[in-house]
Amino acid sequence: EAEEVEAATGDTVHLTRLIKEAVPFEDRFALAVDLWRIVLADGSRDHAENSFLRLVVKLIGVNDVDSALARQEAAKLSA
Repeated sequence: EAEEVEAATGDTVHLTRLIKEAVPFEDRFALAVDLWRIVLADGSRDHAENSFLRLVVKLIGVNDVDSALARQEAAKLSA
């Protein structure tokens, strides 16, 4: 079902706008935590990962402060 929605949206900005509008903040925050867990899984972060996460969380409506909180939570969960 998600793949059908993604195929019908056309671009990332449109898809993330749909997520931002339809998904409650708590679930978008949880998504940010999960994305940070993926980035932190190998024990290191690089510039490309930081830039990617900064873009994605902004597109789904999670600000920099909440993204930092999500990163901290992800680090605790990954420890």
